[in-house]
Amino acid sequence: MKRFVIVFDNEPATPAPWIATACAATQLHFVDNDAIIEVMSKNKEAQKVLLEGPSPDKNPKAAAFYKEALEKVAGDKTRVGLYSTNWLQYLDKGAVNGCVIDFSGLEEQRAQGLAQGMTQKQVDDYVKTYSAQLQNKALKALPADRVLTLPVKESVAKKAELATAFIKKLG
Repeated sequence: MKRFVIVFDNEPATPAPWIATACAATQLHFVDNDAIIEVMSKNKEAQKVLLEGPSPDKNPKAAAFYKEALEKVAGDKTRVGLYSTNWLQYLDKGAVNGCVIDFSGLEEQRAQGLAQGMTQKQVDDYVKTYSAQLQNKALKALPADRVLTLPVKESVAKKAELATAFIKKLG
């Protein structure tokens, strides 16, 4: 089944509230990763493959099991939202229509690192490296006009508005 798929990410945090708002406004069915993992946990072959290494770059065989679980969880939904840029590696080229990234989760990590005694340079390097990794993963899978990076300092409402407009532009 051909689906319209948007990938969201604000790692290392859990899905931000603006994601649910943007999904509702654009009729995207948000697929919970916990439901995907639950389906995969019942598949003995998937369990073996995941124990070899769950990340798609370290274990490309896992992608087939993620796609299979997505089909079961998403069912007949033709418009879906997924959380984590890892989905860009799990799904076939061309299966994802767009990606929305928010680095607010990283900014929270910056504050936590400083509070725990890390130097400013250490936290700056961490945020710079991790944000570049997420951005590069998205741009490796999609053209730049299909990737939206949200401004960190915007409100949840504004992020939802920007993401909604972007998704509507894509389809």
